[in-house]
Amino acid sequence: MRSNPKQWKKDFGQNGYLVVEDVVDPETLGALRAAVDDITSDPDALSPYLRNYVQMERDYVRQQPEYNELNSDQLGNAVRNIMELPLFDPQFADFIVFPPVLDVLEALFESTEFHFHNYKCIVKAARVSSAFRWHRDLPYLEHSTPNLITAMVCLDPMTVENGATVVLPGSHRIPHEAVLPQDAEIKEAALPGDFERVTVTCPAGSLVAFDVSIIHGGGQNRSAAPRRNVVGIWSGPDTYPVTGARYVYHGLYPRSQDPARQQQMQLSFPHLFDAPSRARLDFSHTANAPAGDIEAIKSDQLDG
Repeated sequence: MRSNPKQWKKDFGQNGYLVVEDVVDPETLGALRAAVDDITSDPDALSPYLRNYVQMERDYVRQQPEYNELNSDQLGNAVRNIMELPLFDPQFADFIVFPPVLDVLEALFESTEFHFHNYKCIVKAARVSSAFRWHRDLPYLEHSTPNLITAMVCLDPMTVENGATVVLPGSHRIPHEAVLPQDAEIKEAALPGDFERVTVTCPAGSLVAFDVSIIHGGGQNRSAAPRRNVVGIWSGPDTYPVTGARYVYHGLYPRSQDPARQQQMQLSFPHLFDAPSRARLDFSHTANAPAGDIEAIKSDQLDG
């Protein structure tokens, strides 16, 4: 990954999204793909507790048939969404503190005091996946300020053929109070006509960061390969949830300079501190800038 924090911040502010390639190395990518495959290969073999966090494509199509010309009987056991990803494999929990991702987030927030909200995996299954509706992320996140970032790590290449995310650059420049609850689902006819549509294509291992007010969606996947993305929501300084929904590892500050928060990290990930050669949680660096409830979780299932 080529580090360019100032340019990242400039591009993100101007466009409302940012693509950084080569954020995740091939070895880590392979491990994450294998862990996702373990879930999607036979979701019905999961424990009932974990199975609750897996949304099937067929169930979505029964509720939203307009996003797929296939009917639910044609979709087999295709998975659409995996919530609470860190519960399924320790690798997903450790990925919360993956340094290159944190480097990008620290640059965009211009602070070390950002914190983790949740991780999920969006799966666009080969040949059968539905489109993702147009939406902004902010309405369903329900925080005290809009200073949040959606950080999507591409486990596979994103292409036009496999349903790459489509964004409306500039649509994030909107007052907080002007983002409405109905912006969680925006019909085609209601899209603002003064923004270009950009299909975000990038290689596997890329990080795509979104301002949570940008309008985006995604097409179907009719290619022969899946498109899988680990999607994290991150909260900026002094930005807190205002509902009762909480998630696994919610509220951890991986880069904080506060001793109490550093201790929380050490107690949450003791194995990462016990191995001196793995400097994955090094708090000695300087900041770039100046000094749940299952049903609630299941409702948090957007991002295309």
